[in-house]
Amino acid sequence: MAGNSPFSVAHKCDTGCLRSFNEDAVSVRPELGLMVVADGMGGHNAGDVAARMAVEIVERHVETALSNPDTGPVTIAPTLRRALEEADGRIRAACERIPGREHMGCTVAAALLYDNRAYITHVGDTRAYLLRDGELRLLTRDHSPSQRALEAGLSDEAAMASSHNRHLVSQAVGAGLEPSCITADIIDLQPHDLLLLCSDGLNDMIDGVDIELVLNATLDNVPMAADQLVMIARDCGGHDNISVALARVDAPFPASGRPVHIPSRSSLLNRLRGWFGRA
Repeated sequence: MAGNSPFSVAHKCDTGCLRSFNEDAVSVRPELGLMVVADGMGGHNAGDVAARMAVEIVERHVETALSNPDTGPVTIAPTLRRALEEADGRIRAACERIPGREHMGCTVAAALLYDNRAYITHVGDTRAYLLRDGELRLLTRDHSPSQRALEAGLSDEAAMASSHNRHLVSQAVGAGLEPSCITADIIDLQPHDLLLLCSDGLNDMIDGVDIELVLNATLDNVPMAADQLVMIARDCGGHDNISVALARVDAPFPASGRPVHIPSRSSLLNRLRGWFGRA
């Protein structure tokens, strides 16, 4: 745990074994209590742009919200929803404006740890898990044809794992998929809880049982947990980019008195220059 932060955090973003470039983007901001993982779609020099845009827009919305003295638990979930709605609109506009990026987009999972709760929102098949008392729980539901088939009793977990369509998603930020479905959940947290966000490059290679084993074995060393998850996913084939973000709750974190980072105007301008420089 760094300084007086109530969280121990780590993240890792790996290209994997078969891809030549990385379309994922990850942000872990313990001073904000924010974690974001975005999995880009659309090919080289497109999916990575969409993922980075989504992450940075979420960061900006959260920074602005937490610098507002009127922000409270009731406004947190709407803040995350508005962030993904803005990301969706901006990425769709870029798809229409920039040749070669007509289908760029991303799936996203974001978690804001605020007032002893995790506010979680996601689109697509980027996931959030909670490890509590040694048991791993999947917090999100994939927005995908495979998930719908499973819930309708038309498929099972084994068939999903081997299906050629398992990577298809029905909802995304951008990518020409409408309407984007933004779902949210609020989880009460307690000390020793461990929150994991990941792209499907992890859970496609490692099932939930093995993720649980790794996290339990490395609970006291969060950076090692991130390293081990990515290493095992690579050892199992590493067919896709692999991204993980982890936060372990080390102490209660009530909303009052939490440190807030307020971005400078120049940092925001630099981000905009970065986007348009890739356009």
